[in-house]
Amino acid sequence: MPSSKFCMLIIMHIFSIMLIMQIVKRVMKMGYSQAQKAESRQRVLETAARQIREDGIEALGVADCMRRAGLTHGAFYGHFESRDALIVEALEYAVALSEKRIAATVAAANASGSAKKEPLRVIAEMFLSEKHIKDPGNGCALCSLAGEARHAAPAVRESLTQYVHKLAARIAQTLAGDSESLPLGIVATIVGAVTLARAVDDPETARSILAGSLDLIVAQGAEA
Repeated sequence: MPSSKFCMLIIMHIFSIMLIMQIVKRVMKMGYSQAQKAESRQRVLETAARQIREDGIEALGVADCMRRAGLTHGAFYGHFESRDALIVEALEYAVALSEKRIAATVAAANASGSAKKEPLRVIAEMFLSEKHIKDPGNGCALCSLAGEARHAAPAVRESLTQYVHKLAARIAQTLAGDSESLPLGIVATIVGAVTLARAVDDPETARSILAGSLDLIVAQGAEA
C-alpha cells in the first residue's frame, strides 16, 4: 500500500491543480468581463453619437440612450461619470468618424484617379449629397450641431472648433494658394448649405441649395 507520505503528496498535487484551475477560471472571467464592459461602453458611445447628430445635444437622455444601446439605466455610471462626459466623448467619436470618412473618400478617389483632377470637389460632394442630408445620424457632427453649439458646454464648443480647423486644413491641402481664410470660408459654405438643405421642406429647393453650393465651392477652389 502507498505510504501516508506518498498519499499526502498526491493530495497536495491534486489540491495545487484545483487551485491553479480556479485561478485560471477567475482570470478568464475577469478578462471576459472587461471585454464585455468595453463592448457595452462602445455601444453606448455609438448610440449617443448617432442621437446627438440626429436629434441634437439637448434631446439626449441617459435612460433613452441606454435603452437604445440595449443596457439598463443603472449601468450608465459604470461607463461614464456624467451625461456631459458622455456628450463630449460621443462628439469626439462622431468627429473621428467624419475624419476617417473624409480620408477614405479621398483615398478611394485617388485610387480611381478622380481626386487628382478636382480634389476639392471630392470632399465637397461627400458633404453636399442627398444621402448626407437625409441621414444626419450618421453624418458630419459639425453640420448637425453648429446651430446649437453656441448654447453648448465649453468642452463641446472646443471639440467642434478643433474639427473646424482640421477640416479647413484638409481643404487647404486641395487648394493651390496659401489663403488662411478661404478654407474656413469653404467649411462655412458646406455647413451652411447642409443646414439650410435640411431645414427647407421642398426637396427640389434642397437639391438646388446643394448643387449651387457645390458649384460655388469648386469655383472658389479653381480661383485659389
